[in-house]
Amino acid sequence: MPVETMISVLAVTLLGTGAALWMLPVGTCSECAHCRVEKLAREREIEAQVGRIYRIPMCSACGRHHRPEEGHRT
Repeated sequence: MPVETMISVLAVTLLGTGAALWMLPVGTCSECAHCRVEKLAREREIEAQVGRIYRIPMCSACGRHHRPEEGHRT
């Protein structure tokens, strides 16, 4: 078997494996703790980005971006 053929087969296998891993449902289920933590981290990051864009101050009491008149979440 020529070297070029072997390299092509390995490249196609690697790309196929990457595509299969990309399609796995990581972070989409509601049951496991890992997915809940990932979802919460994404929500916090989005909230922090919006806070920085609109220059909303970060509260030292609760650790999130909100205006002083909004109050704290419970």
